[in-house]
Amino acid sequence: MTAETYLSRIPVHIADALRARGIEISSIISYGYTDMDKDGNFADCWIFFDKDNIYYLTGYDKVEKTGGRKKLKTVFDFVSFDSIPHEDIKSLEIERYVSTARLVAKKKDENEPNEELIRFSLGIANKLDSFTRHFNDFKDGKPAEYSERVDEELFCPKCGSRYPDPEHKVCPRCMDKGSVFKRLLGFFKFYKNKLIAYFAMLIISTVFSVLSPYVGTKLLYDNVLTPGVDANLFGEVGLVLAVIILARVASLLINIGQSYIVAGIIPWVVYDLKVRIFSAMQRLSVSFYTSKQTGSLMTRVNRDSNNIYWFFVDGAPSVVVNALMFIGILIIMFYMNWQLSLIVLVMIPLLLFLYRIIQRAFRKLHHVRWINEANMSSYISDSMSGQRIIKAFAKEREEGERFSGYSGRSAAADKRVSNAESTIFPLLGLIMMLTNLVVLFVGGVMIIHHINGMTLGKLMTFTAYMNMLYSPLDFLAWVSNWWARCVDSAQRIFEIMDAVPDVAESENPVRMPEMKGDIEMKNVRFEYEPGHPIIKNLSLSVKAGHMVGIVGKTGAGKSTIVNLMARLYDVNDGEITIDGVNVKDIASIDMRKNIGIVSQEIYLFIGTIADNIRYANPGASMEEVIQAAKTASAHDFIMRLPDGYETRIGAGGQDLSGGEKQRISIARTIIQNPKILILDEATAAMDTETERNIQQALFNLQQGRTTVAIAHRLSTLRDADVLAVIDRGDMVEYGTHDELIKKQGEYYKLYMLQFDAIKHIGIAE
Repeated sequence: MTAETYLSRIPVHIADALRARGIEISSIISYGYTDMDKDGNFADCWIFFDKDNIYYLTGYDKVEKTGGRKKLKTVFDFVSFDSIPHEDIKSLEIERYVSTARLVAKKKDENEPNEELIRFSLGIANKLDSFTRHFNDFKDGKPAEYSERVDEELFCPKCGSRYPDPEHKVCPRCMDKGSVFKRLLGFFKFYKNKLIAYFAMLIISTVFSVLSPYVGTKLLYDNVLTPGVDANLFGEVGLVLAVIILARVASLLINIGQSYIVAGIIPWVVYDLKVRIFSAMQRLSVSFYTSKQTGSLMTRVNRDSNNIYWFFVDGAPSVVVNALMFIGILIIMFYMNWQLSLIVLVMIPLLLFLYRIIQRAFRKLHHVRWINEANMSSYISDSMSGQRIIKAFAKEREEGERFSGYSGRSAAADKRVSNAESTIFPLLGLIMMLTNLVVLFVGGVMIIHHINGMTLGKLMTFTAYMNMLYSPLDFLAWVSNWWARCVDSAQRIFEIMDAVPDVAESENPVRMPEMKGDIEMKNVRFEYEPGHPIIKNLSLSVKAGHMVGIVGKTGAGKSTIVNLMARLYDVNDGEITIDGVNVKDIASIDMRKNIGIVSQEIYLFIGTIADNIRYANPGASMEEVIQAAKTASAHDFIMRLPDGYETRIGAGGQDLSGGEKQRISIARTIIQNPKILILDEATAAMDTETERNIQQALFNLQQGRTTVAIAHRLSTLRDADVLAVIDRGDMVEYGTHDELIKKQGEYYKLYMLQFDAIKHIGIAE
């Protein structure tokens, strides 16, 4: 976005208010809106800065009538205008509280306290974050990059509804259902021949169904059972019965063939759907999973794909059958008696109108039911994973009550759907029954007065066709129910499949199968939420083959730094390079191959211990697996297990202790043989003896590799080539252990705190 485009977004009435106070819009570098004044009172406050000052414009937006045809315009009810020079300001920073936040100025003189500039509600922090970033870039001599996210992007431009998921920007109201259906049909392109055979059988079956009333009713009543007709038992009667039996048998055989074809198509289409959903989920970034509940994602893979399955098994084929049947029946009915057919046609538009309303209502009801089921599934998943905590705090009864709440809401949603079905469909049946009575009355009058050649057989056949016509119309109500459920599920599935990962691979990635390991972070800034930076303008260099230790208090941003190095997240500003190449340009496969992570958050998959160790290198031999386990000091306890390396472990490896799981995790990284090793509290869950063994093993592993290690116990990092001390996203100290001890700064304080704790329990002198 250019500066001109950016400034053109300033509302006209605000621009007029600025000009009235001698400020030209062209001189403004950046602006922001807040909903409070400097004293914390709710107001419409605009903040600007140019090359010399920061300006505050406070007042209230009002709507007034203008002359003419009652047109409205927005005006600014001015209250105050202030300005402060920013020559003594070093940078701006947003401080967040529970529901509000404030913008503070950090002075160049560190001895001066921070100055509060403005307050605002937490919900508009993203707007002030852009203003803050622009000001800090200006103070650092950088050009402003006008690429802030505006609130309008959170809402559908057609209907104004808020997107359920702002990242994907799919509006359920305005979504093109036809395009969804076409896209679903794309999954059937590999089964064209079977589909042609299937629909041919559908057409033949429909023809038999449409002709059967004519053969089974009119011929039987008018040619056999009518008084005065000399019917031969083994002639006309036998012929009619034979035709009926043959039609039924042929229809049965065709239906069996249809079932075999469907069984060979639909399950594989659903298989393809599930594989695509799961594969799409694997492409997405870590941030996607941190914002989604496990149960919700499981519902998308299983329940949503099954909803589509049932629609295409029962719904879509029936749509074709009923459409053909509807057209065929109407043709025959008009051929038999056009007057009675017109009576039936009067009812059809009313039913179609009601079906349209029903479809919308059921779509909303099914969406609410899905949300409640997804929440319940997420709770069950969370509860199963946290059983140890539940037992430890004796919260079984409370958790049961919570589940009762989730289950109750899900049951209530199911009840609303069932009540709607039980109410609407009988009403539709009542309309059809009344129309049926009218046709019988008029047809009876026509028989009595011999009008238009109406006979009892013709009326009974017409009535049979009319009842058959109601069946396709009645099906439309049910298929709208299925279709609503299918589209609702398809929307969620396509959201996953269309989602663009936050960490996307470059169009022309640089291949680096063998990295040296030089890492450099240049003015890196990162935030999980707008206006809440975790890493602030951090620069850090790690030479190939060296070890850097990252230390700091809990929450300082240490793990975020290594996650950025491994490109699990992308930086907001600045860049990270490996061997001089920006990590955003390096092929993902090479990043994952060359960077090994041993995290404090350990996860082992369901399977054998050997499979978990060779997860990063499935082709590793058993000898390599055993060697990796020995290096990680895991071999001895593995051999004590019932089946050794073939011992199966449950989800998350809950059958093992924390230290045992961590050693398997280290062995998994060792067998990967990475060029860059990231250790995030790698020995946190181990006893002292095991930790010493691991430290020696890791020391051997680090030779010739770049190592980035995080540890709260500073003694484990004494052999690091260099230490970086992180505090609130800033690197406050950098140097070797001895240099930082002599400096007696932040590292010295942390070291002495731990030393005093050890001394207190009598371990150190």
